Amino acid sequence: MKKSIFIICANILLTICSCDNSHYLFRENVSIKNETWTVENQIPFQFTVTDTVGMYKVGFNIRYTNAYPQQNIYVFLHTIFPNGLRTHDTISIDLFDIEGVPLGSGKRVIELQNYFSCVRFPMAGQYTMTLEQAMRRDTLPGIISMGLYIAKNENVENKRIIFVSLQR
Repeated sequence: MKKSIFIICANILLTICSCDNSHYLFRENVSIKNETWTVENQIPFQFTVTDTVGMYKVGFNIRYTNAYPQQNIYVFLHTIFPNGLRTHDTISIDLFDIEGVPLGSGKRVIELQNYFSCVRFPMAGQYTMTLEQAMRRDTLPGIISMGLYIAKNENVENKRIIFVSLQR
């Protein structure tokens, strides 16, 4: 009995210690009220960049249920740079395959991490990235939370790379 308790505790400790978050510049999830994302509910994320040389992966973490009525979701990504310049992207993220099977993992709550692009931030300072649902419906049932992550990318081969030009 003592041996099995020791093994369980050792596995828990190993799991906790092996979770390395140091490669993340930013990672945050925001819960959606009543599991229904409305068009009025824009989700802002603010983070500070100091490294203007390294490459970073930008992606989304989406938690959803089978109550979501579409195969994919369109999202507007609004970015405000430290100098006030703004950019806007439209992103399509598949949540279900053509058979209706969720692409994420989980039973009632399905979680999907979706890689968007690889970027090099052109200037140091505070950035704001805001997510806005861009579907043709004002309310989207079944969306539990939306998240943004920005992680250091050591391997940039065969990746779509976005370099932002801030020429005025």
